[in-house]
Amino acid sequence: MSHLTGSCLCGAVKIRVPDEFPFMGNCHCSECRKWTGSAYSSAAMVDAGDFEVTQGEEAISTYQKTDETDLGFCKHCGSSLYSKKVNRGKYIIRLGILDDTPTQRPAAHIFVGSKAPWYEISDGLQQFEEGPN
Repeated sequence: MSHLTGSCLCGAVKIRVPDEFPFMGNCHCSECRKWTGSAYSSAAMVDAGDFEVTQGEEAISTYQKTDETDLGFCKHCGSSLYSKKVNRGKYIIRLGILDDTPTQRPAAHIFVGSKAPWYEISDGLQQFEEGPN
């Protein structure tokens, strides 16, 4: 299996993940918009055992959003890196941190019921009011 590398804006943090994701999509929930500072978050799920920090683990700061979710970001440049789903053993990585091009593409838009009212989805991907089943 091939792997992808990723990094934060300043290069202090580097990661490695498999180029195979059980889910890749665009989340429009208000929390992802706040976390990314954008209309939506393009992200991909990866098992915790497949997520590897190859450099700069000490540069990662976390914010405990809920009992279930920790958010990871670079303490130097502020780059949003991932959401860690503590009890599910998953990481949701931000696709924008990838240095390599994944072979998959986002398959859906989720939480469109709370999307930014000023943003129009026009790409034809499947849309879910909340998360997919």
